[in-house]
Amino acid sequence: MPFLSLISLLIIILAFISLFTLAVVFFGSAMIYANIATRVPWARIPMANLEQIFVAINLPAGSIVYDLGCGDGRFLFLAEKKGFRAIGYELSFYPYLKAVFARLIRGSKVEIKYQDFFKQDLSHADAVFIFLTASVMDKIGRKLKKELRLGTRVVSYGFIIPGWPTPQILSTAPSKTYVY
Repeated sequence: MPFLSLISLLIIILAFISLFTLAVVFFGSAMIYANIATRVPWARIPMANLEQIFVAINLPAGSIVYDLGCGDGRFLFLAEKKGFRAIGYELSFYPYLKAVFARLIRGSKVEIKYQDFFKQDLSHADAVFIFLTASVMDKIGRKLKKELRLGTRVVSYGFIIPGWPTPQILSTAPSKTYVY
C-alpha cells in the first residue's frame, strides 16, 4: 500500500507542476502579446502619486473618470473611494484579472472592461487618466481631442501629449504627471 500512495502523491505533484507551467505559459504569452499589440507594458504607480493626482484634478463627487489601460485597477478603486464613477479599460490579461479579482474582493462597483479603449466612446468622461508610453501619446491625443467635451480633465502620468497646450506639471516621483 505505501508504494501506491507514493505513486499517487507523485502523480498529484506532477499534475500540479503541469498546471502551474500551463498557467505561466498562458499568462506569460498573454502579457507578451498585449505588450506587443499595444506597445505599452504594465507598470504600477505609487498610491501617494495617485492621491496627489486626485487633489490636482479637483472634480466634484459623482464625476465620471476613465482609466485607459487601467492595469490592476488601483486608480479606479481610489476614484470610487473618492466618490467618482470609475471605468477602466485593459488589454493585458494578467492585470485585467488582478483588477477583476480585486473588484470582487472589495465589493466594488467600478467597471473594468477587457476592451481596446481606442474603439470606445469616451465622450461622457469628466476626467481621463492615462499612463501609456510616448509611442502612443500622439494617437491618444488625437482621439481625446476629437471625443472629449470642453473642460474634461486629462491626466497623463509620465508622458506629455504632443501638440496639446502646456499642462500643469505635478512632481510625482519617479515620473512627472501632466494635467490638461
